Amino acid sequence: MSDLPVNNNNGKPSRPQRLVRNLSVWDAVIMSAGTMGPAVSMYFNTGYAAGFAGAAMPISFFISLIACLILANTIGDFSKLAPSAGAFYTFSSKGFGPRTGFITGWLLFIGYSTLEPAEEALFGITASTLMNTYLHIHISWVLIALASWLVVLVLSWIGAKQSLKLSLILFLAEVGVLLILCMIILVKGGFNGIHASVFNPSLSPTGFSGIALGMVYGILSFVGFEAATTLAEEVREPGKNVYRALIGSTLLVGIIYCFSTFAEVNGFGLANMKALASDPSPFVTLSVKYGNEVLVAFVALAGLSSILAVTINVHNAVARVIYVVGREKILPASVGKVHKKYNTPTNAIIIQSIVSIILLLVMGLSVGPSNTYGYLGALLTLGIIPVYMLAAFGYVRFQARQQGGKRQLFKHFILPIVGALILFIPLIGTLYPVPAAPYNWFPYIIVVYVIVGIIIIQKLAQEPGRLEQVGKILADAESGDNE
Repeated sequence: MSDLPVNNNNGKPSRPQRLVRNLSVWDAVIMSAGTMGPAVSMYFNTGYAAGFAGAAMPISFFISLIACLILANTIGDFSKLAPSAGAFYTFSSKGFGPRTGFITGWLLFIGYSTLEPAEEALFGITASTLMNTYLHIHISWVLIALASWLVVLVLSWIGAKQSLKLSLILFLAEVGVLLILCMIILVKGGFNGIHASVFNPSLSPTGFSGIALGMVYGILSFVGFEAATTLAEEVREPGKNVYRALIGSTLLVGIIYCFSTFAEVNGFGLANMKALASDPSPFVTLSVKYGNEVLVAFVALAGLSSILAVTINVHNAVARVIYVVGREKILPASVGKVHKKYNTPTNAIIIQSIVSIILLLVMGLSVGPSNTYGYLGALLTLGIIPVYMLAAFGYVRFQARQQGGKRQLFKHFILPIVGALILFIPLIGTLYPVPAAPYNWFPYIIVVYVIVGIIIIQKLAQEPGRLEQVGKILADAESGDNE
């Protein structure tokens, strides 16, 4: 056990507060799968992807699947060695040291923390539009978004177990409806037949650069596959179960994405990608064309349930990362406290909730809820891709420094590097050819954000012993205690 001792009220050494180990492998699977949110990703990310990749959009998602599956294998292996609620923050600390660990956590925070308000804005505008269209009831998207924010806060406060039960129900509902609609499209022969040529790169209007930019939203759709790692201190037998959850959820959801984008492109027709790209709810449009009113209603509800599931899970994930940073005293120690009754990191939950509601209102009221989702989604993807890459390269460095043990050239070195290199594709695509505003500004926003993080870590390094805390407080992979 590597927990650092602290003093209790009696002056005796004691362990830092720990989260309760009461979750199963299925809870971990739902944490990752629900955070990816198959329905919300297909409903709202594919339009953006089609705007860049055209009818070759399924290729963007397929390449994204390969990259994330390789990374899931690497990260799952890393979680066996260093299971922690801090996830990538801890992994990079182990691979490169405390400074890189902090920067990784800094980037992870912008990735996770901005996804929650993006989803809440999307939930608000989607629910408001559907109620106005089908029930002729007008409620401001802001009120609905704030209601979803409050629901997420309460569920996270009372415990991940309760949140994950609801996430399971929402996940099964959204996936079932999505797959039924896709099957109907294919059975009816699509717009003008079923074409396997959607996997031909030449269908991208701007060649491979379009596919690369489409991958930004492909990777965005997979963001959250790693969320199970943040439950490493709460899942029973984390050394086995976190790895299984990462591989299983990534493969399952990735297959759903490839199948759904194939059906979607064929449903709209290969020559109608501009219509798909400009459609705010392409799957609702498809349900109207290929189904009936009942299917339309279920498709709309599945989209809402998916958004809510993603929001719940990403909130749980980022709160646990903040909790670990506080527990290691990089943030004030009070951030690392656990609620006595619910055993949840309530102070970390409050921090994330405050960040979320500020971004939700500032962005939503200035650029609108739909643009809030699109802009924050692209921004957080550019923040999270370096996190994935640092974890992969950190794993390689960690393995290279280990003494003894059985190291495999392909699994421990080649595979992680290949996965990381694939992620250069969407990064390069955001730089050249230069995309239209405001997307051309996003890479530089991330650079400025990293510079701020470097300044902060340099100041922390001036305090004796402060950085030595980073990444040292890990959960015991084999321990079943609930302290």
